Amino acid sequence: MFNACRSKKLPWDDLKLVLPEVASLNRKALEIGLNFHIHSCTDVTGFGILGHSLEMAKGSHVQMDLFYDQIPLYPNALQMYLKGQTTGSNEANRRLVEGLFKKIKPLSRAEEELLFDPQTSGGLLFSVPKSDAGSLVRELKNAGIGAASQVGEVVATSQPCIRVL
Repeated sequence: MFNACRSKKLPWDDLKLVLPEVASLNRKALEIGLNFHIHSCTDVTGFGILGHSLEMAKGSHVQMDLFYDQIPLYPNALQMYLKGQTTGSNEANRRLVEGLFKKIKPLSRAEEELLFDPQTSGGLLFSVPKSDAGSLVRELKNAGIGAASQVGEVVATSQPCIRVL
């Protein structure tokens, strides 16, 4: 979205709306998360959600199923990819997960690009027991973290990979 603003595809006023969220740190989310049994955690920044999910999957020798429709997106992010805006890191992030990323849900090229987007300031991706996921999301939302969502599940497997459902 920053690139889109620079190239005049996104008005400054639209970008300005997300700046408080982009500038906020993940301290509050981490403090809440530490009240749960965290198996792993990463901040979704330079490698996009797929790159960071793959890092977690490889480290734990599991498959991660991501629910595309549950992944929180900044307003206008999809529209910028639909207008042809991209980043200098999307292609490298795509190569990073090559062969270990399975797209089950049909996605447009623009929707898929969001999975490789190198967030300037992304949120935290926690892996917690399934029985804790709902409680963690509720506590995060109650603390004002409106984008909190259960974005996937961990699945036992012999080959680490990421599937997008």
